[in-house]
Amino acid sequence: MRKGRRLIAAVMAGSAIFCTFATPTIAQGPIRVESSQVLVPAVVFDKKLYTLTGKKHHKHSLRYLIARDPHFWDSIAIRDLVAKDFHLFEDGQEQRILSVAFEAPSFSIVQDNRGKHPETIGTGGGRWTYPELARTDNSMWLPWPQYVITYVLSVSLAGSCHQIKVNVGQPNLVVWARGEYCNTPHPASDPLNGTDFGKQMEDDLISATKSKVDLKLRATAFYADTAADRVNIHIEFPSKSLKHEFRDGTLYASIGAVGEVYDQAGSVVARFSDFACCDYGNDSHPSTNSQASGTPSDRGTSMIPNGYETQIDLPAGEYNIDVVLSDGEKFGRARTLLTVQNHDEKQPAISDIALCRRFRKLPDESTEFPAQLPGSYVPLVSKGVEFTPTTNSRFASNEMLYAYFEVYDPQLAVQAAPKVTAHLRIVDVKTNDVEIDFQPVDAASYIKPGSSQIRIARGIDLSSLPEGSYELDVQATDSTGKSTVWQKANFSVESHLLGSCSIDLQC
Repeated sequence: MRKGRRLIAAVMAGSAIFCTFATPTIAQGPIRVESSQVLVPAVVFDKKLYTLTGKKHHKHSLRYLIARDPHFWDSIAIRDLVAKDFHLFEDGQEQRILSVAFEAPSFSIVQDNRGKHPETIGTGGGRWTYPELARTDNSMWLPWPQYVITYVLSVSLAGSCHQIKVNVGQPNLVVWARGEYCNTPHPASDPLNGTDFGKQMEDDLISATKSKVDLKLRATAFYADTAADRVNIHIEFPSKSLKHEFRDGTLYASIGAVGEVYDQAGSVVARFSDFACCDYGNDSHPSTNSQASGTPSDRGTSMIPNGYETQIDLPAGEYNIDVVLSDGEKFGRARTLLTVQNHDEKQPAISDIALCRRFRKLPDESTEFPAQLPGSYVPLVSKGVEFTPTTNSRFASNEMLYAYFEVYDPQLAVQAAPKVTAHLRIVDVKTNDVEIDFQPVDAASYIKPGSSQIRIARGIDLSSLPEGSYELDVQATDSTGKSTVWQKANFSVESHLLGSCSIDLQC
């Protein structure tokens, strides 16, 4: 297995701050190559950030300092710099800076039915999720905006990599920016293509070595008004199993994912990659004696992701989807089969079913997802509530199962308010008996003017089902009496006692 270059990460991808009683750290977004320009994100802060927040410099907690001074962070954030304040070097040669702009952070704290957790947008535009923050957690994740420095792309060989260093011509300021970009032709959704780390994970995909990271994968296809369906890809993994080091207030880690999609002939028809953790070009590399994850004293565990979600477009067909997740040494590998149905645009159609545990109510349905998500990414939102698919189809008997699916009805384009219903039922896999046959759901309240998609989510109480394996079936019928095929999703019910939270979507 090819060993990739050691990558250094500070807290999270996408401009965030993690603060505890130790020195806080700052992260930045990816270097981007757009047309003939290179865009380098950089975070700039005052050196007193270290001295004011380190435990050895004060007797009060950081929360206490912020409570006393609401403008605490304003005094540290450097927000008024212009192009002439920066100096950027590529391979030791200073570059002429074209522009400097301020950019919002690609980071947020999400409150859902399971708790509060951080989310970031990765280098490839996917969404990385992190473990829930405990109520007793003394740490804080704070958004930190970044500057984006633009300069002209130099002429270089395809595949060549270039070292970047950013300085600010003012005293008492510290700059964090990535240290390298590679001149490799690839779409924005595949930033690790051609890099050493990306090549290492490509080797892991075909390696005979057994996975050491427990990786779960789920792919769900949704209808789109194009020649291809929108496929949601979701992976989950234990964050404690990923190698990382928390040293001198900075988290050092190397976490990324690569996915490849194969058709039935075995050819790669699509791929994606993403990086959760970033290297610091202006910082020295850590020693190789990194701390093993999972030790009781490891403070960086909650800053390591445990999930990732992205979307790709695929035409009708049957596919194998392979995904690998790596921490630079260990990797997890998973494969799933996916069938994308061939839709008749004149007939009603129904998407795959996404089984979900997590949901969050959105404050404003007009802003259904963060602006930093790429335009091709469509969150699973129904009536102002966003749902997150789960890779684990084993549900406790006192859990709520949430089913998200989308119905396509061509009548929506020609009829103001067509009658559309969705019929749900639960079938026992062993006996093939219908255990629960729900009343058809009137989809009128889910219809949005101007859209041929009806985005529906329903909550199902599992308490009446004994332990066993089941199949959730969903069928849609339009106003002309035409029905879709029955879409199916398998799940199981177990009698474990877990906390449960529900919203009023029950069948």
